[in-house]
Amino acid sequence: MLTLSTIAFSSCGEKDTETEVTATENVEVAKLSGTYHVAESSVITWSAQSYKDTVPEHVGTVAISAGSIVVENDAIVGGEFSFDMASILESGEPDKYTVMLQNHLMDTSFFFVADFATSSFTITNVTDGVLTGSLNVLGISKDVSFPIEMNISAESIAAKANFDLNMLQFNLPYLLEQDTLPEAEKMESTNPTVTFQLDISASQAAH
Repeated sequence: MLTLSTIAFSSCGEKDTETEVTATENVEVAKLSGTYHVAESSVITWSAQSYKDTVPEHVGTVAISAGSIVVENDAIVGGEFSFDMASILESGEPDKYTVMLQNHLMDTSFFFVADFATSSFTITNVTDGVLTGSLNVLGISKDVSFPIEMNISAESIAAKANFDLNMLQFNLPYLLEQDTLPEAEKMESTNPTVTFQLDISASQAAH
C-alpha cells in the first residue's frame, strides 16, 4: 500500500537530488597562476652544419643554468632563462676534434665565454602557439619567435619546440668572416642558421 508518508519522502529525495546537481553545475574551475621553475640539468640541443651538408655535421647541448615561466589565468605572460655558455658540448664520445670544436665555440671566434659567461632569453608572450621573446647573446638582444607546444597543469609545465635561428644577427666573429667569402667558397663554410630543440619541464614550488 502506498501511503502519504512514502510519497512525501520520495518527493523530498527528488528535490535534494536536483539541488545537488544544480550546485555542481555552478562550480567554477580555478584558473592557473604562478611561477614554474625549470628542472635542474635541463638543456637545449643545437645542431649545425656547412652549407654543403644535407644533415647536421655537429650536434650538441648547452645547459639551462636557471629558468622560470610565469603563468596568469592559464596564460603564459613571462619568464626568464639563463644559459651557461661554458657548458657547450658536442654529443658523443669526446675526441680531439670535439674538444677542439668546444674550445673554438668558447673563444673569441664565437661566444667570448671569458667575457660573456651566460646568454639569456626573456619571454614576452605566447599567442596562438607561438612564443615570442628577447634573446641576448654577446650583449646583443634580438626579438625571436618560434612555434611551441606547451602543456600546463597545476603542478608543472611541459614544453617542446624545434626552430631555426640565424646566428649572424649576434655578430659572432667567425660567422661574419665566413659570410664574406666568395660564393664559390661558401659551400664549404659554416651555415649560420642553427637548429635548436627544447624538451623541458618546469614545476611550481609547493605551497
